Amino acid sequence: SDRRRHGGRHPRRHVVYDLSREHTEVSVIAYLRNVWRALTNRYDGAHWSRRRSRAYGTPQAARYDATASTRLELVTQARDAEANDATVNRMCDIWETYTVGTGLHVQSSSNDADWNAKAREWWVGWERYCDETSLLGFASLTGLISRTWFIDGEVFILWTKGQSGTPRIQVLEGHNFGTPPERHKDEGISVIDGVEISPSGRPIGYWRIHAKDAAGKVRYELLPTDAVIHVFEPSRPGQYRGLPFLYPVINDLLDLKDLRELEMAAAKDAAEITNVYKTETGELSSQELRQSRFGIPTAGTSTTPADRTAYYRDAAPGRNLVLKSGDSIEQFRSDRPSVACREHWRYLTERVCSGVGIAYVMVYPDSMQGTVYRGSLDMASSMFRARSLVIADVVQRIWERVMGWARYGVPALRDAPANWYNVMILPPRAPNVDVGCNAAATLAGLQSGTTHYGLVYGPQGLDWRQQFDALSEQQNYAREKGLILPGIAGLGPKEEADPKEDETPAEEIKADQ
Repeated sequence: SDRRRHGGRHPRRHVVYDLSREHTEVSVIAYLRNVWRALTNRYDGAHWSRRRSRAYGTPQAARYDATASTRLELVTQARDAEANDATVNRMCDIWETYTVGTGLHVQSSSNDADWNAKAREWWVGWERYCDETSLLGFASLTGLISRTWFIDGEVFILWTKGQSGTPRIQVLEGHNFGTPPERHKDEGISVIDGVEISPSGRPIGYWRIHAKDAAGKVRYELLPTDAVIHVFEPSRPGQYRGLPFLYPVINDLLDLKDLRELEMAAAKDAAEITNVYKTETGELSSQELRQSRFGIPTAGTSTTPADRTAYYRDAAPGRNLVLKSGDSIEQFRSDRPSVACREHWRYLTERVCSGVGIAYVMVYPDSMQGTVYRGSLDMASSMFRARSLVIADVVQRIWERVMGWARYGVPALRDAPANWYNVMILPPRAPNVDVGCNAAATLAGLQSGTTHYGLVYGPQGLDWRQQFDALSEQQNYAREKGLILPGIAGLGPKEEADPKEDETPAEEIKADQ
């Protein structure tokens, strides 16, 4: 209405500021109140203090934080720890044991039982010569993949072929891939640490580093993504290369190494120094020691240094020492490493174990309260199962690639069903100290209805429908052999009642009526 009244223009308004003392004091108080709120209502972690260390840098993409030089340095430290640190080597063994165990066993689960049996038989034969060099079987290769993944943070699997054309695989470490020198200008744009990416950020190839040729020049080869399986677990979006699982505890491992070396040097020094004897004239001089060797009397006395040496030798072993007037004896004792130092070692070791997700009690079994011990193993079991599923996915991809060739290249497998790619990969056994107790609790929960089979098979990465089908198949086979197997929830299959036993003659029924 004001705009229409003034011809479409905004009306000219006059604002009067009251600068009286009362209003000025109120405005200043309000301003100070807002300043006080800004200073007190905050996140303390976002404000720097001289009493605390600070994190340098600003948030940026993972490609700039985990550069090629950073990754290679972390891999160098991790490999050195695996080779020279007993704790890290033990963690590698535990990791390999509970992620792949004796090998991830693949079982075909298509709807054709006959084809499943033939596929399993052929797959077992392929597993023995799956390696390009024919040095390792498939179980050993999966263990090597798991261990390399833990130390390097990644591992590459290449598709190759044998002389007969049969698919084979080759396992390579991460240092065999990098950005060519002529592509350094594109680093961070179209290539990231040896990974060629599309404009949308999708990997389209990997630059493999070959050995030097006859001219002494390193050759690079771009491998397409369908020829490589890159096994790694990114911790951030936009991360194209893996980092060692030890990357957050590298400094703790170095501190432990330095402390051990320093304490060992101190222990050796203390072991070399025994007893120091002092007389009225001080310690035995080098001249007196030489005189004792040749039996020469000391100047001004009728005794030789040998007599004095024998005197101290005879006096030292006894508990009650009788020394000459003015003589004294000092004995160096080493209390290192102290209790506090050993506790600090344990604290650092626990930090290392926690940093990689492995319970300390698995690396160094110790006496603990039963519930705490079971809880630690349950958390470790969940962690290992999650990592085992990553390798299980890789194994399934290998199955699909190899059997996809076999159903055309092997005459016995050409009658493959439509769902030939369905497989069941059994994970390794979880760490547990109460297998019988947990099994009894699971059966009780199933019978009482407080749990179901999805919760039983799901954490193991299994489908309860497939497990029921397998159980039914086993029970039918057992009946053909004259055996009876326990069924669901520990209950055996119900036997059909004999109808003759329930039949009652009609005459008896009429008599009762």
